[in-house]
Amino acid sequence: MSALAWEAPVSVIVSSGKQKAVKGPAEAVGCLEREWPIADGVFLREAKKVCSAALEHECTASEARDAFEMASIEALLVRR
Repeated sequence: MSALAWEAPVSVIVSSGKQKAVKGPAEAVGCLEREWPIADGVFLREAKKVCSAALEHECTASEARDAFEMASIEALLVRR
């Protein structure tokens, strides 16, 4: 995977309840697939797709970060 990184990490709470600073699309894909607190969601699916696309240089790192942030908001709202 690529060493593509975001200008600023996105801080999320993963399924273990711990806080994690996700620094780029590669780390985001791993987090979404293995540590995400919800099993499914519209923004979760989109974030997986966009972060993977960023690793293939099919979209920007910024677009991947935005998609990951939306998935993190979705997970927070669903968990409440």
